[in-house]
Amino acid sequence: MAERIIVWSSKAKIDLINLYEFYNYRNKSKTYSLKLHRKIQKEIKLLLKQPEIGKKTNKIRVRGLLIDNHYLFYEIFQEHIVVLAVWENSQNPSKLKL
Repeated sequence: MAERIIVWSSKAKIDLINLYEFYNYRNKSKTYSLKLHRKIQKEIKLLLKQPEIGKKTNKIRVRGLLIDNHYLFYEIFQEHIVVLAVWENSQNPSKLKL
């Protein structure tokens, strides 16, 4: 079997860009955003090796991987893993749409 690949949904891409821009603006620096980006990339590599490491959610096949104060929500398929959203945990959970 070929190794799974990561597919980022449009929403997840936008979430990630917004998250980085928020920290760039708040901190007046890209330092934390770059650190967070490296950490997310490291966790993605681990996710490819162990796709079920994330916490189960109430949605079938959807899991959440905690990275610092953020959840990476993803869905596992045979040949790929789809990242559905990147969620900052201080946000109102009722606004989360997967």
